[in-house]
Amino acid sequence: MKITVYFQPKDVKVTVVQNATVVMADVLRLTTSIAMYLYHGAAGVKLFSDPGSAKKAFEKLKRGEGLLAGERDMDKIPGFHLGGSPLDSTREKVKDRWICISSPSLLRVPPKTKYVLLGSFINLTDVYDSCLRAKNDVVVICAGQPEDSAFAGMLVDYLQSTLLDTPIELTDSAREAIVRYKPWQGKLHDAMKETAEGKELIRKGYAKDLDLASKLNKVSAVPYLKEDSFIKEDTPRPRRLLDEAKAKALAAKGKSIKITVPLFPKNPEHPTPVSEKKKGAAGQDDKKGADKKGEKIDKNAPLAKKGDKVEKPVKVKKAPKPMFGKKTTANPVVKLIKKVK
Repeated sequence: MKITVYFQPKDVKVTVVQNATVVMADVLRLTTSIAMYLYHGAAGVKLFSDPGSAKKAFEKLKRGEGLLAGERDMDKIPGFHLGGSPLDSTREKVKDRWICISSPSLLRVPPKTKYVLLGSFINLTDVYDSCLRAKNDVVVICAGQPEDSAFAGMLVDYLQSTLLDTPIELTDSAREAIVRYKPWQGKLHDAMKETAEGKELIRKGYAKDLDLASKLNKVSAVPYLKEDSFIKEDTPRPRRLLDEAKAKALAAKGKSIKITVPLFPKNPEHPTPVSEKKKGAAGQDDKKGADKKGEKIDKNAPLAKKGDKVEKPVKVKKAPKPMFGKKTTANPVVKLIKKVK
């Protein structure tokens, strides 16, 4: 698998993308918003570069079948139903409707492409899975902003660190994407607030858009291009560690079972964080085990062979507790009996 990243849409080469899995990213806010539309049940999304084309497509739809969405200087276009914010999307508004959206984004679908996805941080895991299933070269096209490059670097980093049995070829641009992502690692939201577009969104009152756009795997929805529209990809159910038929059989016998689903691929670059409290508790348990009964382990002692008799430790009975404590004072009846004796 060869992985290539284009940081600017104008640099895309048709010969590179035509047989590859193409992932386009405009995190603030286009690809995040489209993922939210489809997550909330929209029938599909038609993308246009100007409001006029979006209106024409909308007028061809039946009454109540579609919605107009678009932004101008980050605000909703007058007369449109939705703006460019991903928070404009709700299930009540968009379910089963076609969204005709106008966006100033520089992203354009390259010609002669066969498989095009839209990626963002909120659907990163599903995009990763789609890239694996396609088994093609991967090309990530960024809209030109730092957050888009960070998304590309994160996706590339996970691919190259988890596909251990698959030969991976990283181009210079893919390696550069990883380098650009590293300063963002573990602090997506804070880093996003410091970008030019992030600062402008905050100034215009869209700070909550940054909160949503910086959340990893918030939704399960991969927009993919079918003909001239982006629709939600029907992804297979995640592989479970225990076959469902076997699980039902065990459940019928009354045995308790636990089925777990891996939420994200294991990555040595991104170890699962362990709280200091848990670390301390684990350390104390180890110490207790080592110092139990004052025993010391001799590392140089020979290992016991099969058939050797092992002497069991003799159990020492504890002395019975006294009837009265040191501070206990006998009552008068007890004193009287002692005098008689």
